[in-house]
Amino acid sequence: MKFRQFILQLLLTSGLSTLGILSLYYFPALAPGIPLSWMALGFFILFSLVIYGIAWKVSGSKKKEHFINLVLAFTLLKMLFSFLLIASYAKIMHPSSRLFALPFFGIYLLFTIFESAFMIRVGKR
Repeated sequence: MKFRQFILQLLLTSGLSTLGILSLYYFPALAPGIPLSWMALGFFILFSLVIYGIAWKVSGSKKKEHFINLVLAFTLLKMLFSFLLIASYAKIMHPSSRLFALPFFGIYLLFTIFESAFMIRVGKR
């Protein structure tokens, strides 16, 4: 996957996430999750850029197991950082509803689909 194509798809995924976050303002029950959603969006955009850059370099390696190890490591890191982000937000902000994490998981799902698609394309390089 070329960088331009990656950026266009990242913008599309980010745009869909932004529309989802903006729609949360119409649902008071989900309002406690709005700040977390904006933080998640920023985190996943940066994380995707880092993954793409490193995956592009590793995909040129003669040993394909390096790429597989990279995918597994980034999956673990993403889950760990996501857990830490939710736990930190809950501890600091004390949201009034347990639904605060629901929008986060929607963004997580969108970016997981996006990252899986581009990692498959980069891995075929």
